[in-house]
Amino acid sequence: MTAAAVRRLRDVPPVGGTALVCLPHAGAGASSFARWLRLFPEPIGLLRVQLPGREDAAGEEPLRSVADAVVLLLPELRELPRVALYGHSMGALVAFELATALEAAGRPPVHLFVSGRRAPHLASRRAPIHHLPDDEFAAALGGALTGPPAFRRYALRLTRADLTLSEDYAGGLEPRLDCPVTGFHGLGDPIVDLDQAGAWSDVTTGRFALHTFTGDHLFHQQHREALAAHMTEAITTGGLTAGASA
Repeated sequence: MTAAAVRRLRDVPPVGGTALVCLPHAGAGASSFARWLRLFPEPIGLLRVQLPGREDAAGEEPLRSVADAVVLLLPELRELPRVALYGHSMGALVAFELATALEAAGRPPVHLFVSGRRAPHLASRRAPIHHLPDDEFAAALGGALTGPPAFRRYALRLTRADLTLSEDYAGGLEPRLDCPVTGFHGLGDPIVDLDQAGAWSDVTTGRFALHTFTGDHLFHQQHREALAAHMTEAITTGGLTAGASA
């Protein structure tokens, strides 16, 4: 079976409700959202994306472009009658491009939620690292790839591919989305600044809200209950909660 034929959405789509499709950060897989599954009421069903190269898909070649991720995931998303999207960091880019593709296909998402990533039309304020030799690459990640040699080889291959996907991305503002967008930002994030998170307002002609939280780049895990509450309200009411800090 080819990678394209493999089902990428984990868990069961809701019947008559909204599928909240969640895309993880670089180096992570579907299991990073395992503790989110029970945070949403029954009209919302969380579906976790498993991209190639990780966890139970570790034997597949990781993707190296956002466009390839969209081609891989879009057919499954188009089967869902009502979709909201959430992506963190690298996942935010893929979620944004999926939202754009769904709108172009006449199947717009009901909402786009993003966190841990600057707006897609902004240039990075950090030098790319995906091209560095292994030792320099691992050092640039701050010790995130420590462990037994077999794990290090797996993590290097996957994280390098994911950062290639993220760092080589060159997005723009046209066409803008029509769906509402909500951003979440960790005030201690060393990778994304507050103004870069707020610039997600530029990607949509619809409504936008930004919620800030304490914590670093992985703040979304520390505050997952609060994020889930904001998402639930936005999806079920069709509205946006006022931006606030936590």
